[in-house]
Amino acid sequence: MNFLQKIPLFIFNLLYPSKIYGKENIPDGSAVFVCNHYSALDCGFIAKAYNKDVYFLAKKELFQKKLIAKLIKSYGGIPINRENPDIKSLFLAVKVLKDGHKLTIFPEGTRNKTGTNKLLPIKGGTVVFAVKAKCPILPIMMSGKTRIFKKIRIIIGKPFTLEEFYDKKLTPELIDKMGQIVYDKMFEQQVLLEDIISNKKHKRKKQ
Repeated sequence: MNFLQKIPLFIFNLLYPSKIYGKENIPDGSAVFVCNHYSALDCGFIAKAYNKDVYFLAKKELFQKKLIAKLIKSYGGIPINRENPDIKSLFLAVKVLKDGHKLTIFPEGTRNKTGTNKLLPIKGGTVVFAVKAKCPILPIMMSGKTRIFKKIRIIIGKPFTLEEFYDKKLTPELIDKMGQIVYDKMFEQQVLLEDIISNKKHKRKKQ
């Protein structure tokens, strides 16, 4: 990440403070980050958590305007058709991982607009990249929708793999199973994060 790219992130840090737990769980080499999703700003928190080059899958509609497309790509954005991912997107995502980089995916497939922090159903197809590249997955959960100057909390869980699916023909049934595993891992982190927040609130009340 060059100097000009770091300036917007510096401003982002000032406007959107955060507390990140579990950064020590990020391994060297390739990995897929799976994170819950509230807004386009979520990518900024992932970049802050890792603080190195990280790639993102972003809906292809964001790339329709050349200037915006160029900006998103400069920060590692890879366009994807959410309803019917194409071979080119799959190839680029797998290449990023095989080259040893980190790739961020929002497996809920859309932003959470329910007004709650409940984890939405996971689309198993979103983690096919991790299986094809045979790399670990890290579950990441954010405490809620971002608001300016409001601290958000993020937890990064320990890496896990879907190696039982490696080199198999990924049928719809197997993809559903992958999605359930990812959902369970993310939900575990959500519970841990809620416990951390609850304990901190309890301590403040005692003081």
